[in-house]
Amino acid sequence: MQINKYKKNDILELDIVDMTNEGLGISKLYGQVFFVKDALIGDKVEVLITKITSSIIYAKTTSIIKESKDRVKAECSVANACGGCKLLSLNYQKQLELKKEYTLTCMSKIGRFGMSPHQGVIGANKIYNFRNKMQIPFAMRDGVIVYGFYAGRTHHIIEFENCVTGFNGSKLILDTIKGALKKFNLSIYDEKMQSGVFREVMLRKGNETGEVSITYILNDNNYKKHFDLYKKFDEYIVSTCNFAYHSDESSRRGEHCEPVVTIVTSTININTKNNNTILGNENIILHGKGYIEDSIGDVKYHISPESFYQVNSEMTKKLYDKIVEYGDFKGDENVLDLYCGIGTISLYVAKKVKSIVGVEVVKKAIENAKENAVLNSIDNVYFLEANLETDGDILDDVVTEKFKSGIDVVIVDPPRKGLDELTINYIKKIRPEKLIYVSCNPATLARDLDILCHAEMRNDEIVHNDSKHEPSYRLVNMINIDMFPHTMHVECVVLMSKANT
Repeated sequence: MQINKYKKNDILELDIVDMTNEGLGISKLYGQVFFVKDALIGDKVEVLITKITSSIIYAKTTSIIKESKDRVKAECSVANACGGCKLLSLNYQKQLELKKEYTLTCMSKIGRFGMSPHQGVIGANKIYNFRNKMQIPFAMRDGVIVYGFYAGRTHHIIEFENCVTGFNGSKLILDTIKGALKKFNLSIYDEKMQSGVFREVMLRKGNETGEVSITYILNDNNYKKHFDLYKKFDEYIVSTCNFAYHSDESSRRGEHCEPVVTIVTSTININTKNNNTILGNENIILHGKGYIEDSIGDVKYHISPESFYQVNSEMTKKLYDKIVEYGDFKGDENVLDLYCGIGTISLYVAKKVKSIVGVEVVKKAIENAKENAVLNSIDNVYFLEANLETDGDILDDVVTEKFKSGIDVVIVDPPRKGLDELTINYIKKIRPEKLIYVSCNPATLARDLDILCHAEMRNDEIVHNDSKHEPSYRLVNMINIDMFPHTMHVECVVLMSKANT
C-alpha cells in the first residue's frame, strides 16, 4: 500500500518495533514508516492516522490489541495526556536498553563511527521523586484555579494529583499556593487576553540540605506598588508549609517527626513578555537570601532561581565522578572548562588538578561561580565571562597567563544544540591531550564527534577529511547516565584523546 493511499482518520492495526527519541512508537507497514503516540515497543495497537507527510505518517493509539511484555502499570493516571513521562508504562530496564541503542545508532549513522566503545548505561538510583526543580504553570478553567504541566506542543494544562517525578513535598506547596491565590484574590494570567498577574511557580530543592526555594513568576510591572501584598501572600504559604509535618506512625506516637518541606527563601520574578520564556530578567527577594544551598560530594553550591543545575542531584554526582574517572587526573593538569555555568563541574574537579579556568557567556552564572569558589575556599579556579565570537583574544590571554605549560584537558558541557563552529575550531587549535564531552543530546554529540575525529568545519559546513589526513582526535570511551527516567532523554559522557597519542 503506497503512502498516497492512506488518508487522515484511517484506522489501522500496527506492530510497534522501535521508539523515536521523542518517545513515539515506530511501526513499518508495506515499507511505510509510522510514528505512533501512546504506543510502546512490543505493543500491537489500533491507531487513527492524524497527519501524513512525504516520508512519515503520524498516528495515535485508539486501543491496545496486545500489550508489550515490557509494559508495566503507570504510576500516574495522566501520564499519556501530560507527555512529560512518555515511557512511564515501560519497564525501566527496557528504557535503559532503548537509550543505549539510540546513542549507538546516532554514533553510527550521524557520527560515522563503526564499533563505538561503550560502557553501557548507569541507571538511576531513584526512578520516582528525583527532580529537584519543578516549573508549574497556573490557569483559570471554568472559574476554577488549576495547575499542572502543559500537554505536548500545547499550552493546555494537564492537572495532576501528585507528580511522581517531582520532589517529595512539592504537592503540599502547590496546593497551598492554589489556596493562597484564592485567599488573597490574586488574578491568574490569561495568555490570550494577556492580562492577570500570576503565571507560574518554580520550586527548587537541595537534595542534600533539603532547603526549598519558591519563585513566583508574575506579570506585573507595578510590583513595587503591590509588594506588601506579595509579601503577605508568601508569608502565608511559607508558614503553612513549614509547619506541616509528615502524618506517619511516628508522629501519631508523639515521636519526633521531620517537616514535609523547609522553605528557606522566596522571590518574585517579573515576566511581562507574551512568549514562551519562563523567567524574566528581574528577581526580587521576598524572604531569605534569594538562593538555596546544596552539595554534590563535598562541594557546596548556592543555587539561585536562574542557575543552571542538573535536575537529578544523585545522578549528577555519578556523572561528575565519571568525568573525574575519564580525566584520570594526577594533580598536575591544567583544565579548561567551557560552558561552565555556575561552576559545578569546575569546582568538583578543582581539588584533583593543578588549575582550572571556567568559561561561560552568561554574566550572572559567572558571578554565581565565583561565589561558589569562595564558599568552598577553592583558589585554583579562575572564572571568565567570555564569548568565543567576540572575546577570543581575551580567552587566549587568560589561557596563556594561567596555563604557561599549556592545556592538558578540555571539558565541554554544551546545551542540546551542541558545539558551534568557533568552539570546535578553538579546541582543534589548542589541541589538549584529552577532551571530555558531556552531552544531553546524542544526535548533536555524534555530529560534533564526527567533526572532531573525521572532518572539520568551514563556514558552518562539515567537510570530511581525505583518508590520507590524520584525524584530530580519537574516541576512547563513552557511557550513558540516566538523569531522566521515563523519557528518551539521556546524558552521555565521552572521553577523547589526541589522535597521535
